[in-house]
Amino acid sequence: MAAAATGRHDLAIETFRHLLREVPTSRIKLEMARSLYAVGQYEESLKLFQSVYNAPNIPQAVKRNILPYMEEVELRIMRVRYGIRAITDSNPSRVADGGTIFFNGIPLEFQPPAPKEISYGVEPWLSVEKLWKTGLLTKFYGSARLFENKDLVAGRFHLAIARQASGIPGLYTQVSVDSEVSDDNSYALPSVEAWKRFRISDAAGIGVGGQIGYMSAENEDISGGFYRPYTFGDWTFLPNATAFAKVELEHLNSRNEYYTYVAPKVDFGLAIKAGQFNLAPQLSLTRTRFTQYDAFWSLNRKDITTRPALTISHDSLEWKGIKPEINIFYERRNSNVGIYEYNQMGGFVSFRKLY
Repeated sequence: MAAAATGRHDLAIETFRHLLREVPTSRIKLEMARSLYAVGQYEESLKLFQSVYNAPNIPQAVKRNILPYMEEVELRIMRVRYGIRAITDSNPSRVADGGTIFFNGIPLEFQPPAPKEISYGVEPWLSVEKLWKTGLLTKFYGSARLFENKDLVAGRFHLAIARQASGIPGLYTQVSVDSEVSDDNSYALPSVEAWKRFRISDAAGIGVGGQIGYMSAENEDISGGFYRPYTFGDWTFLPNATAFAKVELEHLNSRNEYYTYVAPKVDFGLAIKAGQFNLAPQLSLTRTRFTQYDAFWSLNRKDITTRPALTISHDSLEWKGIKPEINIFYERRNSNVGIYEYNQMGGFVSFRKLY
């Protein structure tokens, strides 16, 4: 350990190899993993970090300290993740039920623009990330939602270059482009984002950030400036339970004020380990207010969207690094304009590559 502390990592690695044959403790594995990382032997370093992280009876504080090392080592190699989701959705078009609506006391028959029916599909996805010697982190994420109904088919892509600010630990900046390609709702959102995380203790942390960009949509009336300040945090209050939350304020300033909105959003949930089960109940609440007064309805449209969800996985269900995961959700939008209300229920069965 003294050799590692003075930068003589080659000597330290040989010493640690000898010690591991005699006393293979987690402490020695961690010290050896750090030395291997320092000399660029990333693959062996990652294996040692993972063996300690997955060992039984490792304190949560130690796991939290190991995670940043594991992530950085894996990113140096190139982290590739991929998977596929089987999708079922009771209302994928997010349309209201047809029926009678009243305008100034006059009954009008309303039919939704798309049928409300159960649909099934698949969503393959790919994620590639790499941390370069220059300190730049490049990220790519792509997915395709494939349904029998071609109107529901969509592709989503995310390209980003991020970097930690020099001299300010925990501060990150990012330039990115998010895009979606679909039959009638294609857009691209280039943006700049910055965030900083503050460590409160071994068990808790908070962060703040913000994103600013420009939405360029196929429907030019929707295009406009996009702003999103946010704050987030997590707290491991039990060895097997972590609470997490995020609060954000999304604003789109469209060319046509009819589409301009302000939407505060709250997400919170728990990550719980019960035996070999991993459970993550989560609730999302969004209040969307459109700024333009609608002369037809004689009001400003206001929506409240609620989405409870539950994700379940099991440690023993894994095959060559591929792990299944189940997610079920219910989503409901209430609005002061009835034709914009909807509810949907669905779920995903995901198969994702862990390493």
